[in-house]
Parts: sequence; structure tokens; C-alpha cells
Amino acid sequence: MNARRMCRIWAAAAGAAILAGLVTGPLLAQAKEQFWREGSLLAEPSSDLVRLNQSLTHLVTLIQPAVVQIGVEKGAENLPQGHPPVPKDRPERPRVGSGFIVSQDGYILTNNHVVAETEEVDVELYDGRSLLAKVVGKDRRTDLALLKIDAEDSLPVLPLGDSDQLRIGELVLAAGNPFGLEHTVTVGVVSRKGHGFGRFGFFDDYIQTDALISPGNSGGPLVNIRGEVVGINTAIIPRQRIGFAIPINLAKSILPQLRERGEVAWGFLGVGIQDLSGPLAQALGMDKQKGALVTNVLPGQAAEKAGVKRGDVVLEYDGTAISDVRSLQQSVARTPVGTEARIKVLRQGEVQTVTVVVGALTQEVLARPEESPEPPPPKEILGLTLEEVTPEKAKKFKLSVRKGVVVTEVTKGSPAARAGVRPGDLLAEVDHNPVKSIGEVRNALKKWTRATHLLLILRGDSYFFVAIKQQS
Repeated sequence: MNARRMCRIWAAAAGAAILAGLVTGPLLAQAKEQFWREGSLLAEPSSDLVRLNQSLTHLVTLIQPAVVQIGVEKGAENLPQGHPPVPKDRPERPRVGSGFIVSQDGYILTNNHVVAETEEVDVELYDGRSLLAKVVGKDRRTDLALLKIDAEDSLPVLPLGDSDQLRIGELVLAAGNPFGLEHTVTVGVVSRKGHGFGRFGFFDDYIQTDALISPGNSGGPLVNIRGEVVGINTAIIPRQRIGFAIPINLAKSILPQLRERGEVAWGFLGVGIQDLSGPLAQALGMDKQKGALVTNVLPGQAAEKAGVKRGDVVLEYDGTAISDVRSLQQSVARTPVGTEARIKVLRQGEVQTVTVVVGALTQEVLARPEESPEPPPPKEILGLTLEEVTPEKAKKFKLSVRKGVVVTEVTKGSPAARAGVRPGDLLAEVDHNPVKSIGEVRNALKKWTRATHLLLILRGDSYFFVAIKQQS
């Protein structure tokens, strides 16, 4: 190599070194003039906080592999009546939901409204695999669905806990795919339990949490600090930091039926019921407001066959004390169809026991309107102006009966007005006595020995009881 070529090489190297110095020099100078602070505020963070932090991060690593993303072509969501509101401002792209694996052979639990009316959906696993899932079973009333994927290996699963043992204030994590952002986790506490949104009874029962739940989280797990699924994330109140999850115990009670039958047969008695108020309990001669008051008995259904009567107060169902309407609905719905159950009722001051064979809640039953056999109230009695039903009165008040007693006026400020009675109501019973004339109303009132009268009202297709104290 000649001397000229060597000079050129050294000159190029020197130029590169100078250029590098020009570039890095200011950076090095800037680094020496660092104006921010690094390091910890606490030399020794709280050991409790450190353990909590480590526990949460470790728990997330165990949860995420069993959470899946479910992709569904955009379409109408099949929400049950009384379901919490779901935001409508969704991104314009295929809808995305969440689910979680409950068995190593590929069963996945999610919301019914996530899969809508489809029979097959795409499922993306945590490891990136995309598989086709078959919709094995679904139940619109509880908004739950069971899917099945076929994977070549054993899949990670999440254990199911006991939502009945969940306490308000308990720490929970919500996992899912909000807005399609995969494998997101939020942390919060249980804010409330047993929160209802309508009159859907047993199916209207949610865990409320402030762990952030967003569109796309539906169907994902709500997990406690032991790594147990305690709920299925289902909805939010739009623009509010309030989320709702279906209790996992409800899901566990129907999973076998979803897998084996593809649908759920819910236990059904065929009664209308209402909660007891203080005045109603007093009118019935009860010391406590415990039980469910029977307002109607559907003909041909399980309760009528067993001898349950309107005006009975259900105190106990198959060994379980009944505190209110919801507790009876829950107990009955969870009973397998065809099972015999003993019901303890209070009937006109006497406790009696009847045995019922639990029927099934069918679409035909749900679509069937309640029959309106007998009617309701008299002529300035208990603050009510009553008249017997005529064709003109039936037309005016849109009544479905041809004979009975109708309320035409309610005295302002009277006990009847405070009890909620209004013009157009029919008086079906007075103090357990069916009435179809004003004379029968008066006779029933004379025989009653308590200070508070019990009236059965028929309004439209619905029966309900009111308690009205006799004015001196």
C-alpha cells in the first residue's frame, strides 16, 4: 500500500472521528448538565406495598394466558330485558368481546350478547393463535354463553370462585380486551352486590365494581386476589366509572345445562309475588316483613296444582327461609325442573306446608298474559269512591272484566291515596274475600277484626296488595 493511499485512509478516519465528536460532544455535555432527578423518594418502600405490587403483577401473569379475545362481525347485540346499558359509541369495525377458558379441553365462558345470534366465532388466544369456536350453549336471560375450541394442547384455565362469599370493598381485577386493546387489566374494589336494573328477579343480579370496564371487556373475568373468577364483566353505565359483572355462582349453576342441552331450563312456580311492606305485614298479622306475598296464581302451573293460593305469604322454600321476592325467585329458578319442593306459607294467620313439583319457565309462559278473573274497590269507603263495572265504565277505564268493582275517585290525602290506589283500579279482594259488588266489599270489611285492611288490586294485567288503615 503506497504512502498516498495510507494518507487518504488516515485522513478519512480522522474526519470521521471529528464528525463523531461533533455529534456526541453536545450530548455528552448535555448529560453532564442533567437537570432532572433520579432515584427513589423512599429509601425503603412500605413492605406491604411492595408485597401488594408483587402479588398483583404475579397474579396478572397467571390470569392473562386464560383470557381470550372474541371477534364477531358487526351486528345487533342480543341484550336481555333489564340488562345494564351498553355504550352505543363503538368503533366502526368488527365487534370485539372477551371470554376466558374454564377447562383445559377448550370450553370458554362469555356473554351471550357478545356472540349475538352467531353459531361460530373467531377466538384469539394469548399466545397469538386464532381458532374457530363453536357456540355450544347460550342463555339470554342471564346473558351467558359457552363456547368450545379445539386446540392440540392442554389450555390454561381460570378457576371459578364463590361469588356468595365476595365482600363489598374486596379488591378485584377486570381482564379483557377493551376497544380491541388486547390483554388489558384494571384494578378496583367490589362496590355493591345484588344490584338490579329492572324487574327481572333472579336474572337481575349484578356485582358492581369501580374496576374500569369498557366496551370489549364484556365476557371477560372479574378475578379476586386469590386468582378465582368471581364474576363475568357484562356492562357499564356510559361515561361513568361504574361497571357490572354477573356473579360466577349464577354461571356455575347453568354451565352443565349449557354444555349438555345448549340452553337452560329454569324452575318456575307460576305465581305473581310482591315484597311485604310494614302496613302489609301488619294487615296480615305478621310481626316481621319477611316473605313473599302471592298476588296471583297462574292456572295450570305448578303452584296452582300444589294448592298455593293468592294471599299466601311464602315463608320458606325447600328448607330455605324466604326474606323477599328476590330470594324466592333465586331459589325456585335454581331448582331442577321436575323436582319436588316443600313450601311453607302463612295463610290467613296459619302456617301451612304444601308440596310442589317445580315446572319450567318456557317461552309460552313468558308470552302468556296474566288472566284477570276477579276485580277491585266501594262508594266512599276507606277514602275510595267505588262503582260496579258497567260497559261504559269498562270502556272508560279500559277494563278487561265485565263484572266487579272499580275505583272512580280517590280522596286526596287519604290512606288509600298514600297506598297508591288510583282511579281505574279494580278491587279483586277485600281482606282475603273475593268481591264483585259493593255489597260484598262492605260485608268483607265488617268481618275484619284488624285495624288495617288488606285490598287486592288489579291494574291492567297485574295484581298487587295494598294495606289501608281504617279511619276513625
